[in-house]
Amino acid sequence: MTSKVPAEWWIEEPANTLMNVLNKPLDSARFVGGCVRNTILKLPISDMDVATKHRPEEVISLLENSGINVKATGLSHGTVTAFLSGVRFEITTLRRDIKTDGRHAVVQYTDCWQEDAKRRDFTINTLLMDQFGKIIDPLNCKQDILDGRVIFVGCPSQRIQEDALRILRFYRFNAYFGCGSAEPKSLEACKKNASLVSSLSGERIREELFKILTSKNVCDTLGLMQDGSILGKLFSADVRLAELKALLTLEREKADPVLRLVTAFGIKPEILAFKLKLPNKVSAQLAFLNGTEISANADSKSIKLLFYNYGVRQTLDLLMVKSALDEAMVNIYKYALEISWDWKHPIFPITGSDIVSLGVSPGLAIGKTLTATENWWIANNFEPNHLSCINWARGFIENEKEKSGNG
Repeated sequence: MTSKVPAEWWIEEPANTLMNVLNKPLDSARFVGGCVRNTILKLPISDMDVATKHRPEEVISLLENSGINVKATGLSHGTVTAFLSGVRFEITTLRRDIKTDGRHAVVQYTDCWQEDAKRRDFTINTLLMDQFGKIIDPLNCKQDILDGRVIFVGCPSQRIQEDALRILRFYRFNAYFGCGSAEPKSLEACKKNASLVSSLSGERIREELFKILTSKNVCDTLGLMQDGSILGKLFSADVRLAELKALLTLEREKADPVLRLVTAFGIKPEILAFKLKLPNKVSAQLAFLNGTEISANADSKSIKLLFYNYGVRQTLDLLMVKSALDEAMVNIYKYALEISWDWKHPIFPITGSDIVSLGVSPGLAIGKTLTATENWWIANNFEPNHLSCINWARGFIENEKEKSGNG
């Protein structure tokens, strides 16, 4: 779902079509959760979830008979997913939890909107909206949304013990929707049950942590998590708040969770990659940011070499992280920014065929000659042209022959 959602999105397509199928008879289906909360707050909507009195098999039948693509993505807890005009809708049957094990729940279906609301995590996620735009507040919690209060539904510890991920979600929702101090009872429950986060999968931790890292209130939120012993249970390490705040002042574009992650936690990238089950591409980015050394005396030539080897974006990201960790690097970062404005990636002017034309037989000698010539070209600020590189390569080849006694 795009962030450009019409003011009355519920009467626009494809939401209108979906509800015309599901909301029969009337009061059979309502929008729920984040899309309702964000509508009240006049914020962009990233997903559209629906709660319904229809059983999952009925939902599938209704949608398929209307030509809507549907998949049974979570039948064990009453959820199916519909795909309509490029939009994904999660549709879940009203339910109550009969038994939970800290992650999965045994559910019993119900026709009661209030019963379903009571099993949700936070009061700001309990509101509903019918297909005509009317807000329904089964637990009288709308004011929590307006006041920016993130509060567990019912007993905080019980909610957490039902699903330990709710600890991380509590901090994430505070980062995005909280105003003022976090609710004390909820904070205390998170701290009391902090050890439970170690049982979560790396993927689930990563998803919530990356959302926290990209929030505007990342420093305050990570500070709260540290005070609540959450970070200690996740990483056995404290957060580097001063360094993270320094990074925020240097950021050029939208927040990058990987840059913030490597700055905030002085943890070996391979450990982070293992704990958070990071994709290979992200793991490689972490290793690059953490393991690439740059001198605080770097000059124009060395910066251009970094641009040539790693690209402008990666180099600036690297320098930005280094500057956040060491104030002495800030001027190097700013100098690199200036150089980047006029930087055009130079193209090495010769190829392997040029080396062959100089009489070098195909094999390792071609690569060796090319590498040596390229290093010379780089050392001369990428300025030598094709002919100059050919002439230098010819000299290199002759020297190699003399060394080997074949001259």
